[in-house]
Amino acid sequence: MKTMIFLEFYKLRCTRIVLTTTVLTLFALLQGWQFAKLDRAREAEDIFRAFLYQGSMSVYSWLIFPLIITVVLAMMARLEHSQNGWKQLLALPVSRGVVYGAKLLVGMTVISYSLILLYAGLIVAAHFLGVDNIPYLWMMKRLLVLFLASLAIIGILFYLSFQFAHVAVPMAVGAGLAFPSMLVANSEKYWIFYPWDYPIVASMNYVFDMGGNNLHMLGVSVLIFCTFVFIGFSSFCRKDIL
Repeated sequence: MKTMIFLEFYKLRCTRIVLTTTVLTLFALLQGWQFAKLDRAREAEDIFRAFLYQGSMSVYSWLIFPLIITVVLAMMARLEHSQNGWKQLLALPVSRGVVYGAKLLVGMTVISYSLILLYAGLIVAAHFLGVDNIPYLWMMKRLLVLFLASLAIIGILFYLSFQFAHVAVPMAVGAGLAFPSMLVANSEKYWIFYPWDYPIVASMNYVFDMGGNNLHMLGVSVLIFCTFVFIGFSSFCRKDIL
């Protein structure tokens, strides 16, 4: 497993996946910075939560984070779908289960890197803005819940990325379902049926009041993730690689 994980990280060096993840994350941070900088000049209260954090999260949880998940998982699978990559990889003395697990672990690591970068960026931005009493633990909990809420999206897109050779399928699903998520999140009844809403609700539940269904949301997210990972694993182990 360690060798496969090292191999997957080595492959990422030949791509722009990490660079794309970094740029998209910093774009969300830039929006929060602009909001906080403007309201800092007006001496508004609670600069960190109300402007820096919320300004970043309003675009990050809605669009950028789902796009990062989509790009990371789709492009990692594309490396194998193109140029007989699967045949070369599975010709190695390694089980398919190890290959599947290594790719999932590396993909989730890169996705987690985006959250860590955002966390560090918010702290740095707050220091430059002169914000006192930065809520480190509060923000860490928020981002952890955001990651758990995104597991449903990760499971679905990881399955689609492996199942379809054409990268356009997971890209279209991931990006296409992200755009209307902010509108659906305003529905008190139907948001729970739309996994692309979960990151928004998880990170901004003081804005979106969902009637105490947050724990149900996390349970559904984990269940969807486990279901799609299991189905994808079973399909991958049986699938013929031509």
